[in-house]
Amino acid sequence: MAANPYRVLLHSPSVRWQALTGLLAQTTQGAGGIGIILVIREHQGSLTLAGVVVGVLSVAAGVARPVQGRLIDRRGARGLMVVCGIMHPAALGGIVALADGHASGAAMIATAVLAGVTLPPVSTCMRVAWGAATSLGDRTSAYSLVYLTQELSILAGPLLLAALISIGNASTALVAVAAVACAGTLGFAASLPPELQRASASPHERAGSALLAPGMRVLIPTAVLVGAVIGGVQVGVPTFATAHHAPAASGLLIAALSIGGIAGAAIYGGRRWGLPPTARLLTCLAALSAATALTIPAPGLVALGAALAIAGLALNPSLTTISLHVDWHVSTASAAEAFGWLSTGIATGTGAANAVAGAVTHAGDARPAFVVATVAAVGATTLVAGARRALARGYAR
Repeated sequence: MAANPYRVLLHSPSVRWQALTGLLAQTTQGAGGIGIILVIREHQGSLTLAGVVVGVLSVAAGVARPVQGRLIDRRGARGLMVVCGIMHPAALGGIVALADGHASGAAMIATAVLAGVTLPPVSTCMRVAWGAATSLGDRTSAYSLVYLTQELSILAGPLLLAALISIGNASTALVAVAAVACAGTLGFAASLPPELQRASASPHERAGSALLAPGMRVLIPTAVLVGAVIGGVQVGVPTFATAHHAPAASGLLIAALSIGGIAGAAIYGGRRWGLPPTARLLTCLAALSAATALTIPAPGLVALGAALAIAGLALNPSLTTISLHVDWHVSTASAAEAFGWLSTGIATGTGAANAVAGAVTHAGDARPAFVVATVAAVGATTLVAGARRALARGYAR
């Protein structure tokens, strides 16, 4: 009987340490935005300013990902991770200090740009390091573990923030979470293998941007559409919960999506698959489309939570399989940049769908937002179906 791929992967002490420290390093991804909103609302009284600061941070992080990836490919990961591990928490602390001191909104926005640009590229480094450390057959498990770690961190971060707020205040809690992320990032950086520090292209690898790889012309738009699924859901959930006179249930509904994602990553990466990756991607995206469609007619909170949990089961395997395609279609020398573009695509799709869903959704009716998410999922499925031969050719080279 074949060993569980996760067990084989986690048998490595370095992978175990990187998973643990990577989880800590990413706590601000789930808690940072919430903490900033609470701090600015408390000290400045402006929810609009808080939203702008969080939005600017997210956009800056998305724009920076490919640049960070290119730096990793050219100069190595360890130095960049150390700089980000110090600067990102410091910038979050700066936002707290500026809010507490009633500084101008412009100063907080500028600091948010710094916090976004220096958001540590933990998942990018994980994909490169764990992909390089595993055989092609085990990379489904490696990339699933990346998303599993990230999802656990996004789920745990707000819980840690809430616990710290209960014994202190929002400002102290956000600074403490930033300190946890700092320690995690520095610990993660120290464990990176020497081969990740300075990647070099072989004579057979093509130089230039990862975007020149033909497969990326399909994979990036697919990532944008999958990100749009998340963006539509993010708008639909609080609208639905408020319409059902239970706004506090928004957190539980989003948690259902996360828990489904955690289960999906654990199941998907826990076995070796005989089905080719392109067929797997089509299957996962079709399942995501069907699950997202179930959110449109959901009659109540329980039904919506169940639909979101099912969507989560398909969401992380979809993202994992997109990573597998990126791994195959892009040279080793451009891998970090390619994964950075993948992150940018997801963030762009999420933000665009937030805007579109927000424009078409009205109080009391969340269905338009869920329609946006469903259309995006169907669009991703259609795109991959139309390009399946081009995507599969990468596996025959």
